Amino acid sequence: MLVFLRIATDIWFDIGKLKHIGIAMKFNTLLTMPLLTAAILLIAPTSAFAAKDLGFYLGGQANNTSIEDNIGTFDESAIGLGVYGGYNFNDSFGLEASIFATDSFVDEGDFRMAALSISPVVRHAFTDSVTVYLKAGLVINNTYSDDDDNDESYKGTGWLFGAGVDVTLTESLALRLFYEINETEPESGELDMYYADISLVQYGVGLHYRF
Repeated sequence: MLVFLRIATDIWFDIGKLKHIGIAMKFNTLLTMPLLTAAILLIAPTSAFAAKDLGFYLGGQANNTSIEDNIGTFDESAIGLGVYGGYNFNDSFGLEASIFATDSFVDEGDFRMAALSISPVVRHAFTDSVTVYLKAGLVINNTYSDDDDNDESYKGTGWLFGAGVDVTLTESLALRLFYEINETEPESGELDMYYADISLVQYGVGLHYRF
């Protein structure tokens, strides 16, 4: 099991290093979730108990967030932290909300993002330990600056699509690997003629508790 954990970790960091040679976005999109899903299926414990997978759950996440301006040339990434939680109504359907914020996307100056999302979730349990899910819903993004000399902010509403794997660690604790994309058209509160179209891509790891 420790060997497969090391394999999953190596895959994760090797993909991150590829960003420096300009092909990470395409490579991450095509390979990140399939590789991580395969690794998780390999390391999944064969637990003797069934997970408490119904009802409320709450957890935290760390992610890599990439933002791209589909009109301009801005294309940067930053580390983010967030909280997510939801309610599983039955074995196949639930509702989930999340909130996250990022570090600055740029080295000079300050440009950050915070977002809130809510999504229906469709789930399928392959075993008592491994559950794969898909979700699609609404996201509200706010890009802003913590720089005292720059008080501009841009807010937008758009759609979100995500997929991930939940792996049971104990009866109530689960590890999550996820991949999400969203599209928004932020608006400026100060510029009447401002228009943008941005794409956001996230992948990361979470840990949640099932109540």
